[in-house]
Amino acid sequence: MSPLSALNNAALLILQPQRSTSVSASVGDSLVASINRAHAGAGSPLTQAQARITESMFSVNNLDATQMKARLFERVGKEFGIDQDDYDSLFSYGSAIKTALDDLKQKSPSSIAEIEKKLGLDELGISLDTLVNAIVDPNGSDGDRLDAALEKKAGDRGRGEGKAATHTPTQPDEIGLYGG
Repeated sequence: MSPLSALNNAALLILQPQRSTSVSASVGDSLVASINRAHAGAGSPLTQAQARITESMFSVNNLDATQMKARLFERVGKEFGIDQDDYDSLFSYGSAIKTALDDLKQKSPSSIAEIEKKLGLDELGISLDTLVNAIVDPNGSDGDRLDAALEKKAGDRGRGEGKAATHTPTQPDEIGLYGG
């Protein structure tokens, strides 16, 4: 298969409607694999560079800060049984999560740390309150803190320092706040 036909096949796969995220992940992975196979025979630096560019563009493992933020917003809602599709705006979605978080603080404050760990907020160095406030007011100071933490995380992944890094995550202080 020529590199041009591999790219044409890739374009067709991308343009086809996807049924679910698991399908898109497997399509993305198979797309990268087929493009890499098409380029495997050629060892020129140009061909190798094109293969790396293609992999970075189509790989489902490479997320930028905006994608990470969207997934985090969705995941925090799921932790509280709240679906973003049920709300007309990000503000109303965030407000519903904030109400659920306030209820949880009254009933089981110890479970907050468990949710923060499950969502990876401890690795980002932000609290659940900061995340929820960033959903309600993305342009506020908590939104800026979240963006900065996600940019740093995305940059770390780009340099190969993601989960395999030998750094220790920022730890909350005695009242549950993360250093900034």
